[in-house]
Amino acid sequence: MNSLHFPSVRLVVALLMFVAVQGVPRLHAQALPPVLFSEMDGIHFLDDGTAVPIWAYGWVTDGFITLPGPLLTYDEGQQVDLNFTNPSPESHTIHLHGLDVDQANDGVPTTSFMVVTGESTVYSFEATHPGTFLYHCHVTTTLHLTMGMYGMILVTRPDGTLWEGGPAYDGDVPLLFSDLEIATNNAPVESFPFHDIRPDVFMVNGLRGDQLEAPEQVIGVPYGDTLALRLGSMAYSRVQCVFPPELNAVCHMSDGRPVPEAFVVDTLEIFPGERFTVLIAPEDGWSGTIPCAFWNMVDPGIEDVQELHVEALPSSVGELPEFDAQWGYPNPASTSFQLPDWRGSEGVEVVVWDLGGREYFRGVLPGGRLDVSQWPAGSYVAQCGTHPRTRFSVIR
Repeated sequence: MNSLHFPSVRLVVALLMFVAVQGVPRLHAQALPPVLFSEMDGIHFLDDGTAVPIWAYGWVTDGFITLPGPLLTYDEGQQVDLNFTNPSPESHTIHLHGLDVDQANDGVPTTSFMVVTGESTVYSFEATHPGTFLYHCHVTTTLHLTMGMYGMILVTRPDGTLWEGGPAYDGDVPLLFSDLEIATNNAPVESFPFHDIRPDVFMVNGLRGDQLEAPEQVIGVPYGDTLALRLGSMAYSRVQCVFPPELNAVCHMSDGRPVPEAFVVDTLEIFPGERFTVLIAPEDGWSGTIPCAFWNMVDPGIEDVQELHVEALPSSVGELPEFDAQWGYPNPASTSFQLPDWRGSEGVEVVVWDLGGREYFRGVLPGGRLDVSQWPAGSYVAQCGTHPRTRFSVIR
């Protein structure tokens, strides 16, 4: 499989995987259970064009791995079958970091199992609690993490609240902090001892520097909307985020659970493996950044600062057209979106509207499959012929 990954991620500040948006959509579960795979022959391109070898996860349907891995989204209460296959030359697992699953499905080799070369498995669990979670390989964890085997999981509620009876919000912005040491990724067999690893690349959603300044990476907040920043760290560093007062940032969740009492946040420290959910509602017309400093965990000091760009969109921005339901897969999508089971759609016109209610695409679409690989991250509504409209998200 071709594992080249070209970092064109839309951050929704989104830097993670894990999206930038002019109006960030609420993410919903994939309609059909796709299959994740692992490989150890990927390439991740840094902002200066440097090609760094990675080990990582990807969708079988896409055929390539990404850093970070695909964003996994589920609905609260959903019974999940996470399909995983391992064609790589080493054993791997998927550890569901923070999710309430039984030992057999937790992905820790000593209490669960490893997926050896050429084998497949299904991790089965119920998404019992809404929140922000992570996943990563738990085989030789330190090395496999720094090589890129990690991703984010969101469990959300269809009613638009963070949890039952919790605050309402309008969209999710997944932000996964991570780092790597180029020398280790170039020569992983020479990486021992692991405590000598010193990261020299610091990323959000796999992006850094100029990549985060691209227009499609700006976190656009529609007038009057409240967005949920889903913050998580797979870094070896301690990450410190500073929220300007104009964002009206309030922390509501920590490690996948509501905090005892929500609090206004100006500076938030995120240690490896931690997750937070912060709601922001920028003042009208505000535009600025959230500086995120990466602190060395061994020798105290700031190694790097990455900035997330946020812009409050003017009230003139429109709204999405009404839609009847949500179907199609994968949702969110990064390369293609399949309109579901609309046999005979060849020759039927497909129309897609963007977040501002503007017509974004119109054309005859064989098989109902949309190529969204070059689309900006955001929320869209599609209609195929006379079939009901459906809403889907594109991430970068």
